[in-house]
Amino acid sequence: MSDDHHVPTAAHGLNPEPSERLARPFTRFAKLSSSGGIVLLLMTAIAMIWANSKYADTYNDIFYKTKTTIAVSIEPDHADSGAHHGETDSHATDHSESAIEHAADEIEEAVEDLSMVAGGEDDHADDGHGGHGWIPVTEEPMWYQQHSSALWINDLLMAIFFLVVGLEIKREILVGELASPKRAALPIFGALGGMIGPALIFVAFNFGKETIGGWGIPMATDIAFAVGILAMLGSRIPNSLKVFLTSLAIVDDLGALVVIAVFYTENLELAYLGYAGSIVAVLMFMNVLRVRWITLYLVMGLPLWYFVYMSGVHATIAGVLLALTIPAHARVNAVNYVFSTRKALDVFANAHDDPEYDVTESSERRAAVNAIMHNSRLVMPPLHRIEHVLHPWAAFVIIPVFALANAGIPIHGGITENLSDPAAIGIILGLVIGKPLGIILLCYIAYLMGIASLPRGVSWRHILGAGCLGGIGFTMAIFIANLAYANNIAHLEHAKLAILVASAISAIAGAVILLTCKARPEPEPETMGPLVDDDED
Repeated sequence: MSDDHHVPTAAHGLNPEPSERLARPFTRFAKLSSSGGIVLLLMTAIAMIWANSKYADTYNDIFYKTKTTIAVSIEPDHADSGAHHGETDSHATDHSESAIEHAADEIEEAVEDLSMVAGGEDDHADDGHGGHGWIPVTEEPMWYQQHSSALWINDLLMAIFFLVVGLEIKREILVGELASPKRAALPIFGALGGMIGPALIFVAFNFGKETIGGWGIPMATDIAFAVGILAMLGSRIPNSLKVFLTSLAIVDDLGALVVIAVFYTENLELAYLGYAGSIVAVLMFMNVLRVRWITLYLVMGLPLWYFVYMSGVHATIAGVLLALTIPAHARVNAVNYVFSTRKALDVFANAHDDPEYDVTESSERRAAVNAIMHNSRLVMPPLHRIEHVLHPWAAFVIIPVFALANAGIPIHGGITENLSDPAAIGIILGLVIGKPLGIILLCYIAYLMGIASLPRGVSWRHILGAGCLGGIGFTMAIFIANLAYANNIAHLEHAKLAILVASAISAIAGAVILLTCKARPEPEPETMGPLVDDDED
């Protein structure tokens, strides 16, 4: 959840630069609360059209057949190349003669291709490794990872998205709407109902069938789509309902992460899990020492991702583990920030008599600006700084790319035939019926028990509408479907199609219900948000 307070900057009122004029439509669109959902919907439509067009083969080639390799290899010693021309060395004896001949053929073809690119055979014929051309790898790399584009997106790129999710969860628990038990009770109960209800419905239709492994698919809620639709409905929707739905979706994501880590982990490698635990221990120790160098945390996240990936636990969990170790406390408080920043502004203002004196010509003013920048880094916790930087990338790059790579579902036969699969039926009924039913039922139980009360300006019809929007599973649901049916392409395609259909129905139903709600005046600023009202609504 990005900060949406529009505070004017020093650029306010200035004539826009040419580049700013070109980027203005995009920046205005990006500021819309619904922009992330719109981009996600657009990429989904493109993927569906692409995968069912005459260019479907290119879709599969790009995302599923193209392999990208990251490797670490020792460069061969060309000074001892005689060993490859008749001499026997220890490495050569480890390979069969046919393997050597096959490798030689590949090397010869690679050298011919490189010679053509370089512009002639003589340019680098005797250059060895001192030239600027590519050198074919003649031996198996010491370490390498080779995967399709879709897998890199789902395992590596989505780890960054889950880092953002983890940062949001931690922030909400520490200083947000989930920090207070009274405030957090309603969205927590709603999220639990929204996970239990769909799972039970799915199990009812798939019990004893090979599709039972997808029970976790309808449990998830897509924050971008759900909050985006609330934003499209405008001011008639209370701000406290937006806070409720966002908090519910964050708790829902936390539950989905637990489900992924516990139930969708097959072969557990304890050694790699131990290595990952060691990295987490180091990160926690850095947190205790109040290390605030963001780059160091992100660098440590790379081996953490690799060890989690190799352990058998889904690699995206590494993003959440990293997020939980990021410091969430500021180095200086607001009073110190205001005092020191005002001092720096005084230095800046009094550096020269001429107020228009260019900062590039004044070392005093440059020092003052650097001090203000340093103060700003000290007053902003690393958690907020990372979230502020990564949130746009997650909303406008990572999630759309994920949708493009995963929403391209080829429809073989009719829609009805594809949706008659037990998994598809369980997903549709779980998201469309189980989600709102579970959310409103557990919220009402918490209300009757006196644990929680409705937020100000929110009625039970609002909760029902928000519950229907909770049935928009999309990103997380497709993600879990990839794990549940990784070895059954037919069930995976049926599940993805069911997710899209159920999400569309839930979005329409939620929007219609919320549009029928009576508009209520927005609460005063000090009572906005999920502050509870003990009086019956």
